[in-house]
Amino acid sequence: MNEGISMEERLFKKSDKPSEDLSCNWHYKKSPNCTDFASTDATGKWCIFVSPAEVDEEWSRIRNAIENDQLMCAKVSTALRSMGRDGHVICVYTRDWADRQDVMRIRAVLRSLGFVTELGYKRDIDSRNRIYGPGEWYLRA
Repeated sequence: MNEGISMEERLFKKSDKPSEDLSCNWHYKKSPNCTDFASTDATGKWCIFVSPAEVDEEWSRIRNAIENDQLMCAKVSTALRSMGRDGHVICVYTRDWADRQDVMRIRAVLRSLGFVTELGYKRDIDSRNRIYGPGEWYLRA
């Protein structure tokens, strides 16, 4: 059993599936037309919480929307990042949290992809300032 696989390979397993990847904390995906995105005080993200059983399928839907230029960029927590937690998080980014029209356009795309339950939108500046719990969400929709 597991002959020929080193302990390091087993401990730091690399996989294209977030549910199996133990080599890094996050998988990232950017639209082909998004060459200059970086997290700033102006950026923000819709946060989608999913179970380990659903994360690969849900991430696939987000990845396809990014490849089709419906979304700019996103990241998903991997098995390594999600250890000891209830599940995974997918963060779908917007350039400017003050651009309410764009923030809600991205929410509409997520709804069209089947993410119809209420989601939280968080500003990156709040993440950097470690704002969690009460007051964490800039917007719920």
